[in-house]
Amino acid sequence: MRFVLNNPGLFAVKTATVFVLSFALIPLLGWKDDVPALVYTGSMVALHVVILVVYLFRVRFRDLDPDRRSLIARVLGLAITTYLLSATSSFNPESSTRQLALQMLAVSLVHMGILALLMVRIAPAESEAPAPAR
Repeated sequence: MRFVLNNPGLFAVKTATVFVLSFALIPLLGWKDDVPALVYTGSMVALHVVILVVYLFRVRFRDLDPDRRSLIARVLGLAITTYLLSATSSFNPESSTRQLALQMLAVSLVHMGILALLMVRIAPAESEAPAPAR
């Protein structure tokens, strides 16, 4: 079994987009107490919807896993990274910009792991592949 990144260019664009959107959140965290709660919440929801669209853009779920075992492993990996994302994303608006940036880097790396789990296809190893017909 080997891992194949179907579209490395798209993965790089998605990763860069998620990093930029995540770091754009730092000023919003600083403005949390200065803007109405509805504006803050709406901005957070909009940002997360955009990130979800980035995650799912051009992902062919049927092509990712050849069997149930790899599907279960992928879903388990997504559950673990989702937990890590929630564990690393509790930001204190009173923190310094440097500390928020470090936390955002950790969140962005977890996002990159989620993107990888959604874009890496499991393929049989060359030795496992059936021999070509003659």
